[in-house]
Amino acid sequence: MRITNNMMTQDLLRNLQASQGRMSQIQNQMSSGYRITRPSDDPVGIQNALRMKSSISAVEQWKSNADEALGLMDTTDGTLGDMTSMLQRVKELALQGANGTLSVNDRESIAIEVDQISEQLHLIANTKNGSRYVFSGTASDKELITKDPITSEFIWQGNNEDIKFEVGNNLSLPISINGRTLFKEPLTGAPGVFDTLSALSTALRNDDTTGIENSLEDIEGNIDNVLAHRANIGARTNRMTALREQLDTTSYNLTQNLSAIQDADIAKTIIEFKNSENVYKASLSVGAQIIQPSLVDFMR
Repeated sequence: MRITNNMMTQDLLRNLQASQGRMSQIQNQMSSGYRITRPSDDPVGIQNALRMKSSISAVEQWKSNADEALGLMDTTDGTLGDMTSMLQRVKELALQGANGTLSVNDRESIAIEVDQISEQLHLIANTKNGSRYVFSGTASDKELITKDPITSEFIWQGNNEDIKFEVGNNLSLPISINGRTLFKEPLTGAPGVFDTLSALSTALRNDDTTGIENSLEDIEGNIDNVLAHRANIGARTNRMTALREQLDTTSYNLTQNLSAIQDADIAKTIIEFKNSENVYKASLSVGAQIIQPSLVDFMR
């Protein structure tokens, strides 16, 4: 087969264009920091990278959910701690009130403090974390308790459904405390905390030492009930904390894997660029020698 100058020129231009394309690709990798800058660079790699990014996005959302859940549980635990302290104070007041040497005025003063604690516990029942009422179950946009403006009776608005947060693939954990069993129907079988404090207040004002002594057992039952709920939220917090740490590890590993797929090795890329540049320059030099002078050059 006869090789003409035109064929040699076309081959040279094609090779030079290929070298320029390779240099451009490597320049893009160096400037972007990514080995894959378009799907054609590595079709399989780009698919793996997209799947990895989707997984990372899901893990980041689970981490955000876990952080919100932990904040809610921290608020709940702190509130239960305050509630325990208040009930301990009520117990102290009941013991004082049961002292037979107290006057009617003394017991009236104690009853007033008991009533104030009851009002404070009413506020605690409607504790909020952000826009959520902590003890209202899934009806978290409503206060757990309100008072009828006419009868002053408590109206319960929350429900018994657990608030759950998704923190993994098909994994949703309950993180809330049942407000009804905390305030109205204790797990220990004692009367609700507001009924207990109301009975104590009445007994104090009626100078009823027997009624005061009977209230002590109910107060103890409510304290134990709060402690049981606090142990529950503590166990859930520990599990959520462990899961949050696992999500951090998973996120780190996925990010490293993604980096291995799509990130450029800068040192290696620089070497490849210098090699491509040298090949391009050599092609130009050789090409200048390969292309023979034309007939016009000989006629000058």
